[in-house]
Amino acid sequence: MSQPAPILDLDLFADASLKDPYPAYCRLRDAGAVVRLPHTGVYAIGRFGEVQAALRASDVLISGEGVGLSETFNASKGMNVIQTDGALHRRMRATVTRPLSPATLKAARADLKAMMKVRIAALTGRGWFDAMQKLAAFLPVEAVSHLVGLPEAGRDRMLEWAAAAFNIIGPRQAGEDVAKMQEAFVYMGSLDAETVANGSWAAALFAAAHSGKLSQQEAIAAISAYVIPSLDTTILASGHLLGNLATDPAQWALLCERPELIPAAVLEGVRHSSVLRWFSRVAADDYAVGDSIVPQGERVMLLYGCANRDERRYPEPDRFDVTRDARDHLAWGTGPHMCAGMHLARIEMEVLIEALVEAGVRLSAGEPVMGVNAGLYGFVELPFRLS
Repeated sequence: MSQPAPILDLDLFADASLKDPYPAYCRLRDAGAVVRLPHTGVYAIGRFGEVQAALRASDVLISGEGVGLSETFNASKGMNVIQTDGALHRRMRATVTRPLSPATLKAARADLKAMMKVRIAALTGRGWFDAMQKLAAFLPVEAVSHLVGLPEAGRDRMLEWAAAAFNIIGPRQAGEDVAKMQEAFVYMGSLDAETVANGSWAAALFAAAHSGKLSQQEAIAAISAYVIPSLDTTILASGHLLGNLATDPAQWALLCERPELIPAAVLEGVRHSSVLRWFSRVAADDYAVGDSIVPQGERVMLLYGCANRDERRYPEPDRFDVTRDARDHLAWGTGPHMCAGMHLARIEMEVLIEALVEAGVRLSAGEPVMGVNAGLYGFVELPFRLS
């Protein structure tokens, strides 16, 4: 016999919770395998094993009804990769992932590393700076500009568009964010084969549309997927990684002594400080979670950051440890909707740390300013120094 899901009086979207979500995450995990949140009128799953299973149950917990909690965000369901299911999702995802395979990206790694070394040399010994703008954002923005091949006009707005997109997935929307998303849609719709760089990912997509392999709408949706979901997530993950290493000199010293740990450190960084807070799904049929049922037609939040701090999976989950094996982390999801850009994100963060280690610098961080985005957890400012 199934039991009703526990009801938890918890507002995950209060400013205090957005700035420090971990006490709420602990309460949610301890309350049950799935809980009901009356503040938002949805179910929520926060334990590692249950979130992992839910992400892989795409036949029952579907994305095609939207993955946000707002009609504003979900209005684009069926038109972008993350809000589709089945054959449509597979076709759109294949289009997006074609240039994002590890083998394809390997060729870009040396150029990204060279750019990062120049940037670090320019910042070393120059006093305090904002690491979010000067360091964490550098490679993601450069990669989008050069690899995707977007025109100069509009690039300065991309970070604002990405932040707005994740903020409107929550239950409360600001008119300013909605306006920014409308601006982003207009910009993306204005792109064509003549406005993007020759030989770029965007050019290849428009060529495929011209040959009839995909529609013009699918080409633009794929280009949007390179910009909107990937920019802020990688920038914020890089900021967390820099902050964790700067505030734990022993971990930084260990990486400098054993640089072969850098890939593990990147995975531990995204586990420990997961940027993507959650996405939601709709139950196409009754879905069992532990002793409870998410009824057909109900919406359920899958809490990535909560799952990645689950003591049922990771010993001392609140500790940042570059020697931890965090390969099964859920920061980039799992299953059919696993993050399409995770290989590029890994490379960007790995070459960032490699270049810092090779520069022989000491890291110092001041008090960060935490953002209050409904979908993303990360710093808006991080005072930093390389010496």
